[in-house]
Formats: sequence, C-alpha cells, structure tokens
Amino acid sequence: MSIKQKITIAFGLLVAALLILFSVFIFQAYESYRSSLMKTRLQRRALAAQTYFLNRSEFQQSTYLTLPEQHETLFDDQNQRIYASTGPDDYPPPPELLEEARRDEVYFTYKSPEWEAPKEGVALSFRHQNQVYVAIVTAYDLSGRQTSRNLVAILIGGNFLSLVVIVLAGFLFASRAMYPFDQLIRQINAATVNDFSFRLIHEPQPDEASYLAGSFNDLLSQLQQLALSHEHFIGYASHEIRTPLTVVKGMLETSLAYDQTLEATHQSIEKALFRLDGAIDLANSLLRLTEVEGLNPSRLLEDINLVDTILDTVTYFQEKYPEQAIELQLTDIFTESSSVIKVVGNNSLLRTALINIIDNACKYSSHQPVQVQVTYQPSWVVIDVIDQGIGIPEAQLSDVFLPMMRAGNVGGIQGFGLGLTLAEKIVSLHQGVLQIQSVPHQGTTVSVRLPALPF
Repeated sequence: MSIKQKITIAFGLLVAALLILFSVFIFQAYESYRSSLMKTRLQRRALAAQTYFLNRSEFQQSTYLTLPEQHETLFDDQNQRIYASTGPDDYPPPPELLEEARRDEVYFTYKSPEWEAPKEGVALSFRHQNQVYVAIVTAYDLSGRQTSRNLVAILIGGNFLSLVVIVLAGFLFASRAMYPFDQLIRQINAATVNDFSFRLIHEPQPDEASYLAGSFNDLLSQLQQLALSHEHFIGYASHEIRTPLTVVKGMLETSLAYDQTLEATHQSIEKALFRLDGAIDLANSLLRLTEVEGLNPSRLLEDINLVDTILDTVTYFQEKYPEQAIELQLTDIFTESSSVIKVVGNNSLLRTALINIIDNACKYSSHQPVQVQVTYQPSWVVIDVIDQGIGIPEAQLSDVFLPMMRAGNVGGIQGFGLGLTLAEKIVSLHQGVLQIQSVPHQGTTVSVRLPALPF
C-alpha cells in the first residue's frame, strides 16, 4: 500500500469518526429535546385532569386538544379507575407505578405493537377533598418520531456524501503532497546500478523532498568516492601482491635453471623469502584493516592507561630503530589532569594506531628527531606526533586516509599506504579525530584527539 493510500485512508477514517461523533451528538441532543418537550406536553394533560372534579365542562373542552394515541385515566386512593378517556387503552398501570406516582411524578415508556418506537406516559398525583388521585396520560409522539427518522436519514446521507468528498479531497491532497517524492522515485527507477555519477534533480525548496534528495545526492557522492577508492585499492593491492609473487617465481625459476652451487641457491632463496615477507606483511595489513572495519564501537569499553600505552609504543620504536631519536613530552596540564580523567576503548587497537603513526614519522623523517607530545584540552587528550621529514604535498593531503594511497614524493621508501588508513579507523572507533598538518620538506604533524571522560 502506497503512502498516498495510507494517508487517504487514515484521513478518511479520522474525518468519518469525527462526523459520526458529531452526528451522534446532534441526534442525542434532538432526542433529549424531543423527550423533554413530549414530557412537558404529557404533564400539562395530566395536570388538566384536576378539573375533572372542579369544572367538568372545562375538563371536557380540554380533551379536544389531544395528542396522537392519547389516553387518560384517573385512579382513586383505592387504585380504582374512576375515569378513562377515549383512545387506545393499551397500558394497564401496575400497582407499583400508582404507589410511586403518589410519592413523585413518574415518566415512563412502553412498547406498543402498533408503533416502531415506544409510547410515552406520565403519572402524577393530586389531592382533592382529602383523597389522593393519580392521573395517567399516555400518547405517541408521532411528529417527533417522524422528525427523528428524517434526521437520521439526513445525517446518514450527509455523512456519506461528505465522506466521499473528503476522501476524494484527501486523495488529491496526498497526491499533491507526495508529487515531489513521485518525481524522485521515477528518477531513481530510471537510474542504472553502477552509475555513481547519477544525481537527483530537485527544486531547491525548504521541504522534506528537497532535503531527502540532497541527502541522497550526498550519499551518492560518498558512494562514488568509495567506489573509486575501492577500485584503486583493489588495483593497487593486486599489483602489490602480484609483483612480489612474480618476482619470487622468477627468482626460483632462475635459480632452478642457472644456480650451480648450494651457496648461489641459498642466496636466491633468501631473496625470494624477503619478497614473500613483504607480500605476507601486506596481506596481514589488509586483514587487519578488514577486522577493524567490522568492529562495533560499543564493545570498546575498557579503561586505557594512556601513559603506559604511549611509553610502551615509544620503547618499541627505540628497540626497532635504535638510531632514531624519539622525544616524549608529557605536558604539565596533562600530568595534572591524568588522575581525574580516563580514556575508554581498546588498549591493543590504540597501540596499533600509534605504532603506525610513529612508524611513518620515523620512516619519512630522514633520521631527524621525532617528537611525541601529549597534552590535555577540555574533554580531549591530544597526542601530537611531529617529524621533520619530507612532508606531504598539499594536493594529496585529502587522500592520505584512503587505503593504498601514498604520496608522490615517497620515492623508494617501503610501505603499502595502509598505516594511516588503519590508524584513522581505529581513532574513529574510539570516537576520536585524526588530523594531519604537513609542509613539504619541513615535516608533518599528526594529531590524535581522544575523548577524555571524568572518573
């Protein structure tokens, strides 16, 4: 069921319910008025029965002004009928009714086989010469009942016609409201699956359809960028893995064909193993990246001892690059705040991100000192890794987080272009931000901003 149909049905049902409630209110209000008017007319006829003892001629004259199916009876204090008028005598009053009427006026209804609706009556008492008499008047409200039936017919017909008009108007209104979305759907249906250059054409109106189209176009732009990155990633990864495997195959074939001594064969195998190690490292990096992309941030809930993690990482590089100077600086504001703040996440993942960042700084710094500076800003712990290396060209700064992307000035420095990609994803998992500032031939600053929570 389309949204237009749902809107039309819901709107029709709502209006129908309101019409029914309003019609019931009108009918009940009229019925209350009709019943009250009939009761008043019956009361007057019953009160006129007192003239039966006072002025018989006046009483006889009053009987000419009768109601439809009117019948009058008088009962003495012994419940004996002393007078009955003409008209249908179809209601024998029970003694209980007469006793109740002597205490208070009684209004009652009863079913008559001659009429669809009940007949109505009033019983009241009056005193004459120390005796209590009861006058009972019954009648049928013919004009009132006919008006009620006419009113019901009018309300049913009017509600039906009103509902038809309202449903048609609701459908037109829903169609008008959904027209911009229908246009967008037609454009989407006409698009091809692999055409990421497709964009929705929409009027720049401040409405939901325009907002949806803009958001959809933004999503398409991100998908297009992701597709291009994925295409580049697949091509580069395939090339990087195929190249060492091809070289290894060539080395082994050459060794098999030309190596005559054990020493020459041993050297060829060592070169082949070196190439295979590079391919294995690349495969492990790709697997690690895939593993991180599949993690759920809500599961990274352990408290991280940030100082120990940073010290452990720096110690690792002092052992890996003994000739590389790494200067660690914990600012006073961080030292003072470290006892009242905490960083939540995964210690192993955060260590992996810092290793990738510092490893890049060491590789591209040409043995210049690398600084690791830790400071605290309101709600954030900031880790700056600063090198004085070759830097990154400004035109390529926006692509450094794409997988398998390497700057054009890296030359023969070994790498796969996955370190910053992996680090950025890990920092994002920790609800943090990874920022890079770089000037070619002067150096690069990589800033890791991690949210700091109070203890």
